[in-house]
Amino acid sequence: MKQVLDWSKAHQKYFEEMASIPHGSYFEKQYSDYLVDFARKQGLKYKQYDMGNVIIYKEASPGYEDHPAVVLQAHMDMVCEKTPESTHDFEKDPLELYIEDGWLGARGTTLGADDGTGVCYMLAILADHTLSHPALECVFTVLEEIGLDGALALEPGDLKGRRYINLDGGGGGIETVITAAGGLRWNGIQKVHWADADKPGYRLTIGGLDGGHSGGCIHMEKGNALKICARMLKEFRKEGAITLSAMDGGSKDNAIPRDCWAEFSTDIGEEKLRNIVSALGGQIKEELRYSDSGLTIVLEKAAVTQVWSQEESDKLADFLFICPTGPRHKNVNIVDHTIASENLAVVKTEGQQVKVSVSMRSAFESYIQEMEEELEILGNLYGMDQEKTGRYPAWGYEENSPLREIMRETVKRCTGKDLVEKAVHGGLECGVAKSKWPDMDIITMGPTAEGVHSPDERLDLESFDSCYNVLRDLLAHL
Repeated sequence: MKQVLDWSKAHQKYFEEMASIPHGSYFEKQYSDYLVDFARKQGLKYKQYDMGNVIIYKEASPGYEDHPAVVLQAHMDMVCEKTPESTHDFEKDPLELYIEDGWLGARGTTLGADDGTGVCYMLAILADHTLSHPALECVFTVLEEIGLDGALALEPGDLKGRRYINLDGGGGGIETVITAAGGLRWNGIQKVHWADADKPGYRLTIGGLDGGHSGGCIHMEKGNALKICARMLKEFRKEGAITLSAMDGGSKDNAIPRDCWAEFSTDIGEEKLRNIVSALGGQIKEELRYSDSGLTIVLEKAAVTQVWSQEESDKLADFLFICPTGPRHKNVNIVDHTIASENLAVVKTEGQQVKVSVSMRSAFESYIQEMEEELEILGNLYGMDQEKTGRYPAWGYEENSPLREIMRETVKRCTGKDLVEKAVHGGLECGVAKSKWPDMDIITMGPTAEGVHSPDERLDLESFDSCYNVLRDLLAHL
């Protein structure tokens, strides 16, 4: 393995080792076993869950034996996204790290700074026996990115500490999250039946969008490839009938879809179709000029031999056209803070069915219920089978937090800056922790990363180092 990071810094060394081991959601087993091996080599007690969660326990350093225990927590799974031209296999291949202008990235893929940085902070602390700290309970969870499943499976009796530091909050070591959204994933399944195609075939491809985290970026009005595709299909259908053969776009419910394609058969005529692509495509590009300047819309001839029925084609196209997506409600007291949103995230054609996934987020359960019921009505109107998965709780603001006050003092001491408190629209495992341990005092922290959940993801290495120093100082004052 080519060394890219500075291995004299333990957290950087562990991050590079992590990048060499596949650890996407559902494929964390190899890294979970790596953590168990690490604990054994360090002579530390541990517990490994069947699903892959790992908790590693470290005794208090001398002089801290009477201090209350502290929980550190991060998730080991990463979102696996890559550019269209990338051949990377997330189940087998190591990430190809590179540094540019002080930022760490991975060529053609997501980096996994979310939340590999938190994982590696814990490993560095567990391995360093010169540090001062209370007893530590380091929690490494799986399946965070697909619905906080690992956190939801934690057993309350496994943790004694009631001071909880979540290392997935970002902010460069000077920010802490004070509230986060809850969420739910809705899936609609439409059955399709095949018939022989008797008209010319085409493939419409939407690409070049920036995408991004469906919580953290939803307020930025980023282009959604699925909605753009549905909009183009709607315009085609004004000129004549089209019958769909397949549609595929998006890959994760917590990522705004960057690309999409649809194959269909029609006798509208190629020239007329291309004129529509040029005209409407130009309008959409103008709309997204400042948010997604790389948008591409391509129409090609395709060998379409089988198609769905006209009714099935129309139903799916109509559903996607009217399916709500984007920010829904904003907090009028906090600038740019979304408190309810939907993300039309994934469309997959699988055999004789098409599956549509929508992610809902909100700080209020009442908003989630409203959005859920709306989708139920839409799904029923279009004859879809429905399922709901991945529900997780919101984390509400608590005015009184002794741990947050200690962090405030630490940030001032270490950086000379004031602690920044922020509300986020993304889901955090803090909400799950609070539901399991209601008396838990919770803060978050983490380094600065950009473009998470997209191949543009990058980590500010200076921030990676400075945040670790703040964390070590914080532990010494607990």
